[in-house]
Amino acid sequence: MATCFVGRQPIFNRSDEVYAYELLYRSSLKNAVGDVDFDVATSQLIMNAFIEIGLENIVGHRLAFLNITRQFLVTPELLCFPPEQVVLELPSELTIDDEIRNAIYALKAKEYKISLDDYSAHSLHTSLLPIADVVKLDASVLSDEQLEEELLQLRSRDLMLMAKRVETRERRDKLQELGFDYFQGYYSGKPNIIERGRLPTNRAAVLRLMTVMSDPDAELDEIEKLISMDASLALRVVRFVNSPLSGLVREIESIREAVLLLGRNLLKKWVSLLALAGLDDAVPEVITMAFVRARLCEQLAAEAGHDDKDSFFTMGLFSMIDAMLGQPMDDLLDALPFTEDMKLALAHYTGVKGEALMCACSLEVGAPDGARFEGVDEQRVAELYVDALQWADQTVATVSQAA
Repeated sequence: MATCFVGRQPIFNRSDEVYAYELLYRSSLKNAVGDVDFDVATSQLIMNAFIEIGLENIVGHRLAFLNITRQFLVTPELLCFPPEQVVLELPSELTIDDEIRNAIYALKAKEYKISLDDYSAHSLHTSLLPIADVVKLDASVLSDEQLEEELLQLRSRDLMLMAKRVETRERRDKLQELGFDYFQGYYSGKPNIIERGRLPTNRAAVLRLMTVMSDPDAELDEIEKLISMDASLALRVVRFVNSPLSGLVREIESIREAVLLLGRNLLKKWVSLLALAGLDDAVPEVITMAFVRARLCEQLAAEAGHDDKDSFFTMGLFSMIDAMLGQPMDDLLDALPFTEDMKLALAHYTGVKGEALMCACSLEVGAPDGARFEGVDEQRVAELYVDALQWADQTVATVSQAA
């Protein structure tokens, strides 16, 4: 059984009560981040905390501090968790330009709490003080004199003043004397790592589900049955609907409720994406490429006035299924009840669907001469490709670690 991890470090108040927890990305039981892209780490942390384990099982009724990267700030739809229990922590290395400043003000207007990490009066973060809720100062770097000077400037504001990297009990007591109200550091022990197993995805179940969902006449009962046949898929669907990430406000207790609540349109895309994300050894870049192709083919079909744009999306998504499952495309197509034009498009790039797929492939390899689709203007094709890249990146960041 595969495993997911979330690091959790407590934040204490003056009475030594746990006020909140900072959630930390971890890929194992070792208390280390490892070599990982910050955006990837953030997406994995969010998916593990909110879907795989559940925030309530990690922090209970307390606040959760989450370090947020630039990508998440400028893509607010990725921050689809409840503001009442989350504090968005801005790293000190974050460049505060107009785009970021506007994004943070917009999040504040949605009632998210904002924390400024590694704050100092000489940083660019001073411009955000009017909307900050928490200010963290590094007690391992600043001297007592420097800390007193910083606190003198901050006390007139309505802020939570927190000392981080507090290594000893004596140091904690001294920081309280200086005027800090909250404390975080190894004096209370190293971060606790929460571990939870996850079920591996059944490849055959994924393939069957995607096949049925590509059929516009498929009944919801049939989709429900297929989801229910694989425990991993069933668990992910229920968790997805019950999590803040789905954008839905109603909780459910069964697969049938999940299917009915999501509806056909959400099911056709999101369940397929969640299923693909659960392929344990699929290369993330391959999944992203499939998402780009699916989105672009769908958009090209819509631009050209085709009514069956959903089938173009499915065709683009399935165009990488051989790489995902490690089987020849011809062998896979023999087992799929696709129409002949769909099979020819996937195997030989023929027909109108094949033309859309060839357009996507040409753009991938930087061959714009082949990036044509019916009468769609070349500039418009380029715009749609950029949209597909952005959509795929956002989608992967949101669901790729749901497994």
